[in-house]
Amino acid sequence: MKRVIFFVALALCSVANIWAQNNTTCTVIGAHYNSAGDLVISDPSTTIQVQLTVEKVQTIVGPYAKYAQKFLDVRPALVGRTSYTVTDAKIGLAQPNAKIDVKNHKHTCVDSYLGSDTDFARVSTERTSSTIMSTEDAAQQAAQAIFSIRRHRMELITGEAGENVFGAGLKDALKALDKKEQEYMELFLGKKITTTTTHTYTIPLAVNITEYNIARINTQTGLQPATATEGDVIKLSLTPSAETKFNYITEVEPTNKLAVAVRIANISTCSVVVGETSVGNTATLPIYELGRTAYILNPAAKK
Repeated sequence: MKRVIFFVALALCSVANIWAQNNTTCTVIGAHYNSAGDLVISDPSTTIQVQLTVEKVQTIVGPYAKYAQKFLDVRPALVGRTSYTVTDAKIGLAQPNAKIDVKNHKHTCVDSYLGSDTDFARVSTERTSSTIMSTEDAAQQAAQAIFSIRRHRMELITGEAGENVFGAGLKDALKALDKKEQEYMELFLGKKITTTTTHTYTIPLAVNITEYNIARINTQTGLQPATATEGDVIKLSLTPSAETKFNYITEVEPTNKLAVAVRIANISTCSVVVGETSVGNTATLPIYELGRTAYILNPAAKK
């Protein structure tokens, strides 16, 4: 047993030297065990990890949206909408037993001073009687309040207001006016909520397979399993390079009694494609499943 272990160790040292000389990733083929009987080397394999970044953009219609053009001369969205897009992808090598589809990050950004993705400001409009105001009248008063805020802001900036507001006081006053105007404007223009999530997949590779379906992305419902029937397919695409050759080591026939088998990985370009569009940066990784088996003289064997 010790002799076998010594043989394997020397063979691995030889492989390491080959790697250093040729910039090639290779390993001895076959199962080998240590003195305790534990498997320490087996046939080489590759597992790829892909991390997808999905962006969800949600538009919420403001309660006064249909009066925005009439009172503010702007055209906001009149129908709520939600859309999903894969915005980034990262590729790397992974452990074979890693979890599949792990949502490990979520970030939400709301374009609102309130920081809420559903609530709108309860702004008080000018009441001259106890009569309940119609939505259109309330929208008109909100628009008048916006114009009033803008006039007051300009008066502060130009000094026409006469309050003698300077320095930090002026900055705080303008910030308060901006916030109040934003609250009114949201009643007409609505809100935009952007949520970003990341999803991690592991893909064990198979021999001579260069495309793997990871999932699907539906613009209306978001990320779906690869088995779904709707949405664009998200796939891992592998482009192998020219066959790797040894520059300093002579290969021999498999029938040579002094030969040892090594698996040479193919240095491949890996990319994530959504539909027909490549997303994120490509990665150059050693892929054993796209490589080849070579035979070299065992340097540990006695001549």
